[in-house]
Amino acid sequence: MNDPISDEGALLRAQLTERLRAAGHARTPGVAEAFREEPRHLYVPRFIRQHRTDDGGWRTEEVSEGHPHWLSEVYADQVLLTSTWPNMSSSTVPSLMADMLDALDVRPGMKVTEIGAGTGYNAGVLGRLAGDENVLSVDVAPELVAAARASLASAGHGKVSVICADGGSAEPLRADSADRLIATCGVDDNPVGWLRAVRPGGRIVAPVGAGVAVLDVDEQHGAHGRFLATAAYFMGLRPVDGSPLMVRPDAPDGPAKPCGMPLTAWEETRFTFLVSFALPSADVLTDTPADGGLVIWHRDGSIAHITGDGTAKQAGPRRLADLLGQLWAEHVAHGEPPHDAYRMSVTPGGERTVTGEYQGATWPVAPRHAEQDASVVSEGPP
Repeated sequence: MNDPISDEGALLRAQLTERLRAAGHARTPGVAEAFREEPRHLYVPRFIRQHRTDDGGWRTEEVSEGHPHWLSEVYADQVLLTSTWPNMSSSTVPSLMADMLDALDVRPGMKVTEIGAGTGYNAGVLGRLAGDENVLSVDVAPELVAAARASLASAGHGKVSVICADGGSAEPLRADSADRLIATCGVDDNPVGWLRAVRPGGRIVAPVGAGVAVLDVDEQHGAHGRFLATAAYFMGLRPVDGSPLMVRPDAPDGPAKPCGMPLTAWEETRFTFLVSFALPSADVLTDTPADGGLVIWHRDGSIAHITGDGTAKQAGPRRLADLLGQLWAEHVAHGEPPHDAYRMSVTPGGERTVTGEYQGATWPVAPRHAEQDASVVSEGPP
């Protein structure tokens, strides 16, 4: 007897795959076939929608098998939030998954390590590409590991290994143990353990800042490569002991001064990608107040409120509005380059260098670290 959910899921899955292909995703035949065959609904039996309420709060709605649109939404090209704080997890947008898997270039028999098991869906797709016995997925949350194992087993991938460990630590990753490493969580720098885990000639595909880096590992376990053209916003790599919450500083009460960054720039993903190099996501938070504008604050107590009239108030050791204005000027001067205009190299010790290459010009993107004075920014184009 046929299972109506499985039958409808197969039809929706085929339609999703065709839409992905038509839009330029899942370009390699193996990736397209894996999406066509892997049942996403087994990994997302429920997901959560959050709606903004009139009083500025949030209302949570759970969508599961009994919901009339559950299956069609599972096979839509959208991110699905599956758990909330403190162990937030989601199922990544399929088009972005496909772009990353195309870039990873997995072939049968390759050893693949995934950082961030999440629902297990990506590990299932990797199992179809490399062979289940060749896939290791790592997650720090025991409940997510247990759920991913169960979902993978129900989808026929019982030989995929899912372990509970800190994916940012070198401990669970043996040296030269992988031909490919993919991360489904965001980082601001590639952990050294990832570089050591991948054999020379292997590849790492990982969200860095607000983009996705595709890096080939050299004989010394350094890595070099480029960014994909697409923007990417992933939940950050979560350490075992968690990350301390950032306390929002008091609103700046000084005089409003002209800000070099127009408020509309914050909607430009090309620009926020550049900002992610200067202000690591682990150190900043933002908010859009009811009266409009943008509030951004830093872990060190710095805060800026930028309004639609082109002015900003700021306070704290880091002059955030000034930094954003200077970054915007750099971005415009270089022709507002896209994500894939940037290249990245990482030394075996983890030191990162980013270079822009666009419209015949090449320039270094100055390294900026949390401990640096944010008033120091790179000079304009030569």
